[in-house]
Amino acid sequence: MSSVDGVGTNPPLLAVSATPTGIATALTHLSARMRTTDAARSHPDTRPHPPLVTVSDEQQVPPSLRENRLDTGVELRLPPEREYLFVAAPLAYYLGATVTLAEEGSAPPRLLTSEGVRDLAPLPEFQTDVADLLRHVFFLDCLVREHRGEEFTCHRDALPDHGLCPIALADAPIPARLEAYLDVPIGAFDDDWPEWHLATYADPTTASLPCLPYLLDSLSLVYLPEWSDIDAQGLLRRSLDDFFRAPRSGPVASVDVVDPELQEGELHAWLAEGVPVSAFTPSLAAFENRLAAPPPNGELDVCVVLNDDAMDGEHEVVARTYRERSAGMPADVTVHESLSVEELARLLESEHDFVHYIGHCEVGGLQCADGGLDCESLSGSGVRTFFLNACGSYHQGRALVERGSVAGAVTLRTVLNRPAATVGTTFARLLMCGFGIERAMQLARRQIMMSTDYAVVGDGTYSITGAEPAVVHLDETEDGYELTYRVPADGRVGDGFRAPFESCRRLRGTAARASFDPASAEAFIKARNVPVIYDGTLYWSDTFSDDLKKA
Repeated sequence: MSSVDGVGTNPPLLAVSATPTGIATALTHLSARMRTTDAARSHPDTRPHPPLVTVSDEQQVPPSLRENRLDTGVELRLPPEREYLFVAAPLAYYLGATVTLAEEGSAPPRLLTSEGVRDLAPLPEFQTDVADLLRHVFFLDCLVREHRGEEFTCHRDALPDHGLCPIALADAPIPARLEAYLDVPIGAFDDDWPEWHLATYADPTTASLPCLPYLLDSLSLVYLPEWSDIDAQGLLRRSLDDFFRAPRSGPVASVDVVDPELQEGELHAWLAEGVPVSAFTPSLAAFENRLAAPPPNGELDVCVVLNDDAMDGEHEVVARTYRERSAGMPADVTVHESLSVEELARLLESEHDFVHYIGHCEVGGLQCADGGLDCESLSGSGVRTFFLNACGSYHQGRALVERGSVAGAVTLRTVLNRPAATVGTTFARLLMCGFGIERAMQLARRQIMMSTDYAVVGDGTYSITGAEPAVVHLDETEDGYELTYRVPADGRVGDGFRAPFESCRRLRGTAARASFDPASAEAFIKARNVPVIYDGTLYWSDTFSDDLKKA
């Protein structure tokens, strides 16, 4: 195994220009901290955080990166355009490729190794080519790596069935593995592999360039953003207006949203202009805040704030959920009611792992007993993560992220009381089960009709507990139920898990399936603290049977 010794925990800093030449230099060195060139590079523990990137007219590549960068024998030759370079970033990173620029208009984008040359399609099809190649190579590396250790025995037959010998490939250099992998048609394993965990839609701008290392750390695919407008003032909203949260003394800070054209990916991040539905909105500040903040240790510090008497029942339920439902670590939960502007500001500026705010939000800010708190007025945010469960809280959430928070859940416009309570309590429990903020919100939104009213700002992949989350899907059969058990890949891409009813391990994101008679299915579900998706609706394992009887 080829490896890099002495890889530290603090990423070094690359300084490059925002020109195609500078971006190519950055992409060439962003894989320099990877510890191996063999198939083990697919395991998350071999991929330290990539070097950071800053934009500068004077290029500076730290000697440690030049000296420690492993020669993988792979070259990506791309047209000298930012669009190609951004899209190619995850493939170049994983393959440890040297990125070079072709003469403008001279040739298609190409993947070159000592074993041969592969032409790639021009944009826009280039995006699909890169995504398919990365998925193909990465997942095959996972199976080759673990077949030797007999860890992913659930996938034991996948390689031999396609003429691949894991023993020969495990320590082979990247060009030889690529050649063997590409002899198997891309798409041949589609039934065995999970959907890719994350796709980011990034404008290839100077401002987006420093975000690339963070996207690569998550092994996100990168696409160019495309979208269409949405009429957010439809007749249905107008007809419901009288039933929205009340009382209100001022206008709600609603957001004009766009409808993004989503590509392959379970989760979606939007690093472009506009506010999307069905995607979270990260920022460089969010990424930097996450890297700078140590992970929660010991006991979670959670605050629940009730600044709306009409929502009195919700705060009791969510507080109890944070205290009793944590799967990763215990939580110290403090409840605050009817805070003043000064009191809420002091709470948000102090250090907490999570703050759940229940109340109103108007153009002037989060509503308090004596007025509104505009989070842009805070000296900083000590709150690591948050849920601002209040009408039109998007801008206030963005302000918290820019001032120090990592991520949080927000609303895009006015929301109804009952759906707000449903989303709030469901989100709280999912968060404590170990789900990242975006995936928790994605699941919680299944509970209500107006699901596009809720969104996530900041780094939505962040999880506050570190527990291993799981989702159960239940489908009726003639003899009982088929149960599907999945552990998302978020945060541990390339790692494995073992379903409770299997003796083998399988790749995170894949589905473990088993058939149960009704009594066995009920017993299995009741023994676990997991969300259960049945007939499109989310239930909880401990109350599943009772909830079904009430439905």
